[in-house]
Amino acid sequence: MLPVGKLPERVLKNIVLKRVGAFRKDVVVWPGFGEDAGAVKTLRDVYVFSMDPITGSKSFIGWLAVHASANDVAVSGGRPEWFSSTILLPKGTGPADLKKIVAQIHRACRKLGVAVVTGHSEVAPFVSSPIVVGHMMGRLLASKPIKSAGARPGDQILMVKSVALEGAAIIATDFAEILKAKGFSARELVRASSFIMKTSVVDEALTLAKTGVHSMHDPTEGGLVGGLYEMAQAAGVGFEVERSKVLVHPLVEKICSKLEIDPLRLISSGTLIATAPEFDQALVKKLGGKIIGKIVPRRHGMKIVGAAVEQVKEPVQDELWRLLSSS
Repeated sequence: MLPVGKLPERVLKNIVLKRVGAFRKDVVVWPGFGEDAGAVKTLRDVYVFSMDPITGSKSFIGWLAVHASANDVAVSGGRPEWFSSTILLPKGTGPADLKKIVAQIHRACRKLGVAVVTGHSEVAPFVSSPIVVGHMMGRLLASKPIKSAGARPGDQILMVKSVALEGAAIIATDFAEILKAKGFSARELVRASSFIMKTSVVDEALTLAKTGVHSMHDPTEGGLVGGLYEMAQAAGVGFEVERSKVLVHPLVEKICSKLEIDPLRLISSGTLIATAPEFDQALVKKLGGKIIGKIVPRRHGMKIVGAAVEQVKEPVQDELWRLLSSS
């Protein structure tokens, strides 16, 4: 049986990535483990595509469908411009529920300057909760597509924004009663829920895309550690990250501590990681980022260094799935 969450790496490589249709010369970025998006060239432009399903949130599925796929286009060096979605609803869904989802899509797209160009919506008999699959497209702004596979030994690892903003917002909204029972105030829950507004990294990614970074990644499922693993596997390298340098908002830290979950392994749209030989410190400060580690040769492994050294040897199951399965 397959586990909940992203497909295991071996299954993805052996079953999915070996079956990608016809070979076409206009494809410049093909599907690959750890890659955020694909890309196709025309006579004049290169277009970047990304697709993301939202399955771990009940309250923000329209908003996240837009931003998750927009982030993936942006970290690949493209500007998000056109969006489409598939909305699958369970039996018993009312018009008000659908309106909430499409209103979130509308607001998120307006905020990014993105047009909704097509889509499909239906009540699906075998769906138990609403699901939105978002598809974003945009023109490449960087000189070439930026891939996770571009990370190189010696690169610094830059992190922008706190880990687990998305996860904390989902937990504070969909698991509010659990947090109330653990002593969280209504004010704290409202503030944590508002972190959902910080899940875009489009502006930060497009700023970095102009600087010639080697790679960028938007850590979503599996959190920061999952994103680092995907990047390292795609590039055939290792990494060494200092846990004490990772940016964690105090309220995110408190939520994770009370629930005994690791913020570095909690779903993290709104976090951005990038690698380059050296980052301009003025730019790092402007982005509110921090250098958290370095890319190392593959033989050195993948390590999170703290009170003890954590070896990362396999894809990370998101802490949100563990919380969902125990609730």
